[in-house]
Amino acid sequence: AEQWSSEQEAMGDRAAAAEARIAQLAKRLDSLETGGGAAGGSNAAVEDALCAYQKEVLARLKVIRAQMSGDGGDVEAIKKERDEALAENAELKKVVAKQTYRINHLIKALNAAEEAAK
Repeated sequence: AEQWSSEQEAMGDRAAAAEARIAQLAKRLDSLETGGGAAGGSNAAVEDALCAYQKEVLARLKVIRAQMSGDGGDVEAIKKERDEALAENAELKKVVAKQTYRINHLIKALNAAEEAAK
């Protein structure tokens, strides 16, 4: 019987602790739903922090834009160099094709001359 009453007492203590925790959570929920308490005071702080962050990001983007427009001359030079390289590549392909044709023609002529000499 003594053990039974100590178990009941322990259960009663746990139930009281659970009820106290539920009451605390209910108060926090009411506080959050009404916009009061800690959440209400921090909204302005969050908005200020967000505004500061947005200004910082905007400043970074302006710096990047300035660098890109300043490097615009380099981009144009690189494009011109690329176009020249592509044109040179096309010309070299034509030369290689012409030389390959000549080599094949000479090989056929040599083979024909060797056959005639036999």
